[in-house]
Amino acid sequence: MDPGPDPKNIVGSIMKASRLLDAFTADRREVTLGELTQEAGYNKTTTYRLLQTLVAAGWLVRTPMGGYRLGMRFLVLGAIARADLDLRNEALPYLRQLADELGDTSFLMVPGEHGAVVIETVTGRSPVRVHGITVGSVLPYHVAAGPVVLAAYSPDLENEVLEGERKRLTSHTTVAKAALRAKLAHVRETGYSVSTEDYMEDVAAVAAPILDASGHAIASLSVGGPANHYRDSELDRIIARVKEFAEKLSSHLQA
Repeated sequence: MDPGPDPKNIVGSIMKASRLLDAFTADRREVTLGELTQEAGYNKTTTYRLLQTLVAAGWLVRTPMGGYRLGMRFLVLGAIARADLDLRNEALPYLRQLADELGDTSFLMVPGEHGAVVIETVTGRSPVRVHGITVGSVLPYHVAAGPVVLAAYSPDLENEVLEGERKRLTSHTTVAKAALRAKLAHVRETGYSVSTEDYMEDVAAVAAPILDASGHAIASLSVGGPANHYRDSELDRIIARVKEFAEKLSSHLQA
């Protein structure tokens, strides 16, 4: 059983503020200082200071009647969470079918500030697992199939990865700027990316972009496993299926 976070790493003031936020519900959208003071069990000064901090941060707003309501910042975060949830739900059938058909692990990744973020995985029947890449993992944009696809189909990400620092992770990692630029151009030309041991030794992957209506990648669909599975006619079959599923998912999401 997960013991949870170590109490010494928990910030008390944030926990107190969170308790105030718990007072808001769909049926109770405005709460007064007095109500929050009574329900949270803090003194009035502490409650007021916490509320003023939440207002300054944009989490709450003060109403003309003197109460407090949730701020627009929650709406923005809610939209992000909803978009990720919707994308996961729509992508899961494709991820499962890829994992079932090919036997390896399928991945759904989205662009993040510091790299491609894995938001869903489905493990196939193969006894060989891609260790270390799980939900929440962040992969650099210059390696692995999924991150490279995202960079190839986003001008901003492409510029960022070409101008930024690129760490060599294996002997197969592409770090030279000209070579990486050519690689990204090839991905756009073919519609897919193949990664062969450039992120992890003995691991290969194939990815294709999930595109919005403007042709930019909002996510990548990929499958990865032992490098010896990704050769010759079997590689051609994997590429065809990953591209097909990514195109179907793109069309579905755009519709």
